[in-house]
Amino acid sequence: MIQQAVLDATPVATPAADPVPVPLSSCRTGSVVRFLRAQLDPESCDLLRALGVTRQCQLTLCKAGEPCIVQVRSTRIGLSRDVARGILVVPESAGA
Repeated sequence: MIQQAVLDATPVATPAADPVPVPLSSCRTGSVVRFLRAQLDPESCDLLRALGVTRQCQLTLCKAGEPCIVQVRSTRIGLSRDVARGILVVPESAGA
C-alpha cells in the first residue's frame, strides 16, 4: 500500500502543448517556420505544392511584406500578402 502511494505521488511529465499556428504574413524576416496548412483556393494550394511547399516542410522568411519572399529548400519564391495570410505555419525559431 505504501508503494502505491509513492507511485501516485510521482509527478507525471505532460507533453508540451502543440505550438499555435500563425499566418506566414505575421512572421518577421529571418523566421524559420514549418508549413502546417494553407487556407486558400484549390488552385493556389496546387501551385504551392508544385513549388515545393508541402506539409511540414521548413520555410525561411527572407522578406516580409509585399511580396513575401520565402526560401523553400534551395529555392526562393515570392508570395502576395494575401497568399502569405492564408498560409499557416508553426514557428521554429525565436525570430518568428
